[in-house]
Amino acid sequence: METKINEIANGIYRLSTFVPEIAPPAGFTFNQFLVLGDEPLLSHTGLRRMFPLIRTALSRILPPEHLRLDFLRPL
Repeated sequence: METKINEIANGIYRLSTFVPEIAPPAGFTFNQFLVLGDEPLLSHTGLRRMFPLIRTALSRILPPEHLRLDFLRPL
């Protein structure tokens, strides 16, 4: 699996991860949305096992510790 990054508007990014094992044969795509600003926001709607992929992708845009609340810490 890999997470792709698309800037869908100025300062708004979609991080999408395709998971072929879910709902075969079509698969399923999980999306997270990152909104930059004074207090960047990440709307996370993925699976726990996707944590390393999302954190790595987010790191290509901004350091994860810049999020107001770091939702990317494993429980």
